[in-house]
Amino acid sequence: MSEIEELYEALEEAREADQVASACVIYEEILTQEDVENVLSTLLYATDLIDFGNFAQAEATLHRIAELCDDTEAEELLLFNLATLHEKKGQFADAEKHYRLAHEQNTTRGELLLMAANMAFHQGEPAKAEYLVREGLKYQCDRDEAYSSLGGYLASQRRFPEAKAAFEEVLKIDPDNEHAAEWIEDLNQLLPD
Repeated sequence: MSEIEELYEALEEAREADQVASACVIYEEILTQEDVENVLSTLLYATDLIDFGNFAQAEATLHRIAELCDDTEAEELLLFNLATLHEKKGQFADAEKHYRLAHEQNTTRGELLLMAANMAFHQGEPAKAEYLVREGLKYQCDRDEAYSSLGGYLASQRRFPEAKAAFEEVLKIDPDNEHAAEWIEDLNQLLPD
């Protein structure tokens, strides 16, 4: 096994063990040894830098690699990383935009629209968040999470009957969901008999 293969194996072990700091050190070693920049490895490195809280280095890495992202998978991961970076920095409008762009790269992933919806809600735009969740439900996503978010967005708009219906959808998927049951109980107190 070559040295670079050993580094990739150690990298995988560090990532599986959620040892972000170790993974970052191994990534840096790989990046100095490879003649050609491995786009996906560099994007995963940026992911770990974001998780580690090293936003400046993550941003610099993403900007360096952006022009090399020439396939859909790499472009999606680049946009997702940019969205996550903006979210962690509290830049919710930019995060929302990048989650939506990542979804355009991979429309099978409705959860990207759920993330964009959360960013819209953080910006004080519950109607936009509602729209994005409804769009996300058209694709593959965690449906109970989507309906739970939808219920919260509807409740924030004082649309209590619709919010209750959304939380009832959660209970259809997960009958033991205490969060949804509590919401329904609270909403029942706000609804006419």
